Amino acid sequence: MQITVKDLVHTFLAKTPYELNAIDNINVTIKQGEFVGVIGQTGSGKTTFIEHLNALLLPSAGSVEWVFENDKINHKTGEKEKIMESFVIKPTRRKKVKKAKDLRKRVGVVFQFAEYQLFEETIEKDIAFGPRSFGVSKSEALERAAKYIKLVGLDESFLKRSPFELSGGQKRRVALAGILAMEPDFIIADEPTAGLDPVGVIEILNIFKELHKQGKTVIIVTHDLDNVLEYTERVLAFKDGQIVKDGDTHDVLRDTEFLKNNYMEPPKLLDFVSKLEAKGIKVPKVTSIDELASFINKYMNKTKGGVKDEQ
Repeated sequence: MQITVKDLVHTFLAKTPYELNAIDNINVTIKQGEFVGVIGQTGSGKTTFIEHLNALLLPSAGSVEWVFENDKINHKTGEKEKIMESFVIKPTRRKKVKKAKDLRKRVGVVFQFAEYQLFEETIEKDIAFGPRSFGVSKSEALERAAKYIKLVGLDESFLKRSPFELSGGQKRRVALAGILAMEPDFIIADEPTAGLDPVGVIEILNIFKELHKQGKTVIIVTHDLDNVLEYTERVLAFKDGQIVKDGDTHDVLRDTEFLKNNYMEPPKLLDFVSKLEAKGIKVPKVTSIDELASFINKYMNKTKGGVKDEQ
């Protein structure tokens, strides 16, 4: 699956004194299997952008195109065949949008405030609701509920509980399980680690990492640039409703001048790397504390226990 955004504009309160272009002239393509971090200050257009990726919002101008693989029955042979289909949304009234339901099956979004996505009497019913809405049998939907509740780090005993008894972090996990149960191609999460303790942050991000390994496209919106550095491969940086930088995660986040000019603090890891390099120590590309620790250990062994100033 691939999503291509062309000249995308979204205007809130159009033709009023409060008219606001939340995003303006966005051009980007996101391909199957990518792990993308969307960064930028609050109000920069990140959430508005991702809500166009599964047609929750419609363009005021420009277009969004989805290209995906679908099954079709060959009427001559009676066998299923894989075909490529495309669907484009341009400025239009929501009631005229066709295939929106199919798109939302393929592109799942976990919102920052997970409690808004939970409404059933039990967690089991909540997770099963999505698959059931898309024609999955009751038995299979319940099997998926049992499967994905465990995947997000909760045991099956939670299934019979009310979602409204849960902590904020647990609600976020259940909301993610509900999206995963629909088995989408694209998984988008808006601030997925907000409110979680450090262990919970690692657990949730490792879930996304594993999904990416399975070939899913993962897009996370976050202010935590250390997590973006460690987990994602590509960054879209937003400012004032526009993408001001699109590139390799490490390359973008090493550009400290760019980050500071756009009111973002560089990742602590790369800040430390810069200090090492200022002492003449050439550090290879590292994206995690473990990688940096491994390098430092090798460097210290090489210099017989002392980090020498090479300047």
